[in-house]
Amino acid sequence: MSHNPGIVTTHTNNSDRTNSKQQSTRTVGRALALLSTVAEGTTGNTLTELARAVDLSPSTASRLLGTLAQHGFVRRDENSRYGVGPRMKQIAAATLREEPLYDLVGPHLLSLAAETGETANLGVATQDGRVLYLRQVSSGQLVQTATWTGRTIPLESTALGRALSGEASTDGYVTSHRDDSDIVAVSSPIVNHDGEIVGAISVNAPDYRTTDSSIRSFGRALMSHAHEISLALGAPADFFTHSEDTEGDEPDAG
Repeated sequence: MSHNPGIVTTHTNNSDRTNSKQQSTRTVGRALALLSTVAEGTTGNTLTELARAVDLSPSTASRLLGTLAQHGFVRRDENSRYGVGPRMKQIAAATLREEPLYDLVGPHLLSLAAETGETANLGVATQDGRVLYLRQVSSGQLVQTATWTGRTIPLESTALGRALSGEASTDGYVTSHRDDSDIVAVSSPIVNHDGEIVGAISVNAPDYRTTDSSIRSFGRALMSHAHEISLALGAPADFFTHSEDTEGDEPDAG
């Protein structure tokens, strides 16, 4: 076979292309994991803590955080702690505007916080089987529950999760007081015109400030607001009506 000495043939190894794509995918995945951890704020958000949370070396985490910061997705403060950047906030705000419950439930959360003196929340189910805190109105109390907007919690053993799972009792609400928490939560589901549970509202309070009586009071307030919100979404007018005869019952122990 003759060869033309003036032509140089370059062969690209298919395995090299595959490895390159896999490396790019891993990099994106790692960056998204870091961004999620920063947004959830479950760590102290220092470089070391973030790297440990997503199982990366500090050098790799630093490089990825630097790239995210360049694009405005994260920011680093004067104490070298990372927080959500302006671009991420813009995206979050745009996303919330597309969620009909966000604006609809807002005034009800304000009223609930005023009526109960405790923190009021809106939660929705996520595709991975958790609960997303979509909106929150804090109480005016000196001691109040932490801000959880944007964070997720398990469906199991949480008041919001149980309400979203259809576990509310005939009272129209469900309670939860986990062994690993000093917070008592009470929640009622929100349904749409098809009777489908599309969200839940809750009230959170420190356990030392709650009694059986206050829990029932929270439950009645939540049920009333959940009814109004559900009606606005087209739910049947008799939704929750069955609970009127059971308001004196003891709350679910959660």
